[in-house]
Amino acid sequence: MDRGESVTEQTDEQVGTAAEAGGVNSGAVDGDGASSDGAIAVEASSFDPGYGAAGGRLSTAPESDRSTVAVPRLGSLDLLRWTWRQLTSMRIALTLLFLLSVAAIPGSLLPQREIDPSKVLQFSAAHKSWAPILDKLQLFDVFESVWFGAIYCLLFVSLIGCILPRSLAHFRAMRAAPPAAPRNLKRLPVHASFRTDAPADEALAAAGERLNGRRFRTTSGTDATGAWVSAEKGYLRETGNLIFHLALIGILVAVAVGHFWGFKGARLVTEGTGFCDTLAGYDSLTMGQAVGAADLPPFCVQLDKFSASYQDSGDQFGQPRTFDAYVTYTATPTSRATKVDVKVNDPITVNGTNVFLEGHGYAPVVTVKDGAGKVVFNGPVTFLGLDAMFTSSGAIKVPDAEPKGLGFQGYLLPTAVQVPGSMPSSVFPAAQHPLLILSAYAGDLNMNGSESQSVYSLDTSRMTQLDVKSKTNPAAGNALELEVGQSATLPSGLGSITFDGVDQWAQFNIAYDPGQPIALGSAAFAVLGLLGSLGIRRRRIWVRVTEQGDGTRLVEVAGLARTEGATPTTEVTEAAEALAAQLTVSPAEAAPEDVAQAAEAAETADSAEPAEPEQPAEPEQTRVPKQQRKPTPRTGASA
Repeated sequence: MDRGESVTEQTDEQVGTAAEAGGVNSGAVDGDGASSDGAIAVEASSFDPGYGAAGGRLSTAPESDRSTVAVPRLGSLDLLRWTWRQLTSMRIALTLLFLLSVAAIPGSLLPQREIDPSKVLQFSAAHKSWAPILDKLQLFDVFESVWFGAIYCLLFVSLIGCILPRSLAHFRAMRAAPPAAPRNLKRLPVHASFRTDAPADEALAAAGERLNGRRFRTTSGTDATGAWVSAEKGYLRETGNLIFHLALIGILVAVAVGHFWGFKGARLVTEGTGFCDTLAGYDSLTMGQAVGAADLPPFCVQLDKFSASYQDSGDQFGQPRTFDAYVTYTATPTSRATKVDVKVNDPITVNGTNVFLEGHGYAPVVTVKDGAGKVVFNGPVTFLGLDAMFTSSGAIKVPDAEPKGLGFQGYLLPTAVQVPGSMPSSVFPAAQHPLLILSAYAGDLNMNGSESQSVYSLDTSRMTQLDVKSKTNPAAGNALELEVGQSATLPSGLGSITFDGVDQWAQFNIAYDPGQPIALGSAAFAVLGLLGSLGIRRRRIWVRVTEQGDGTRLVEVAGLARTEGATPTTEVTEAAEALAAQLTVSPAEAAPEDVAQAAEAAETADSAEPAEPEQPAEPEQTRVPKQQRKPTPRTGASA
């Protein structure tokens, strides 16, 4: 072979190798004939083995466009298919489930309007800079927000798209027969074998009968190696897994049903007053898209009395112990009134609607007279609690007073204690020594403006604060301090105010959720499915019978787990032992101790000591321990 032929053959070999690898990008070639990556650029088309050295030459020509790998572009349908596959993958489903859990955290940490509007107002008053930002992010209405609904809908679609294909595949797997036995059972993790003189049909029948009795699904067949029985068990593991995921979909459906066909509302009621289930009867009301005013059940509830008890000694001083709201309700306008005690986490159910006791507080009862001595206001005013000792704040608005409108803003201390030279404070949540501290204002309350006002605060932008400084307690500042039964006269003949007593109020949450039965049933199925998925093991067992040259049959039993940590060692061993005991075991397979027993019996009978039979060498198998007294098959296991 001359030099030209050598170059030609080598180059052809290089080109062939490059073609098999999917193409080689030769890169740009500089003036010295070397490419930019340091290799010599070779044009495959310039070499022709038929022309020897004359056909082989080096080329500095630029790379041809036809050698560029073409990347396929995704069309609209392909892009939609790729997006669907990503959305319905288990990875995305778990990610969305995690995001839904994280998104629900603000709903647990921040007050929600649909649950307790008064606490939202308190939070807004205490955090005037952050509250508007949180409100724009819908963090006070988390479960009604757009972003929470988007995560919810994506999770719903992802679970359905993920579970339906798995359900169809599982259905086909349950109807299909177990797979055929492998040719070499010794390679499986669990393996046992023994020899028998029984016919192959008898061995297979015994194996099938035992496995069927253990609720295995079995099938049998023959191949070039011999006859076999295949068995599989544990299909309910995947069934439980699918039931669990279907139950998750059921819970999402229950939430959707409650959202569209249910309603939630809240109403704050003072002692001696009540409300009816109408649009005007709620402080806040959220109705589903499929619910109208005519769908609200016509019941009425009146708060007769509220009672609360607190720990009065020990480390938990001041902690609440009991809350009881004694109410009277009527299910329909013509039905009889029913008295009941509503407690925390113990609601009453009226016409399928649950009425929960959510909160309570104090409402000071005051009487306000104007400059003409006319009573312009008399009754309880709701104050909101601020701390554990129920220091409460609120506002009293009297726009109809003459000659000027009156307004009062301040605090109620249920059990007031005052140290000389300092402001009083509440030391116990029960109303044992109530004290009302108020700042007085006169002027326009701006209640007819375009902007809504909170009933718990006073707009003083158009009002003048009155000089009501206490002469006996200068530490109180420019504020009135009234105990029960005391009155104070306002300056400039504007009127007076009297502190008559303290009533209590209770807040009720009213909820109708038709999705609750669906959610309860789904939760029960989720638990059952999870137990099945974690407790059931899917495994396969094969029994193969092979004819041997000495006229015996080799019976092999092997198993394989379909789930991690579920190797059927015990089942394979027990099956092999049961078959060995049922079939006639070849003397060559008897254990050494069994041979000794046979020798002793023969010596007693005819004084002849039989020779110990030679054991066949099977390095992949281990002997059964000697403490077993009956003939048993040999078993082996591989890691």
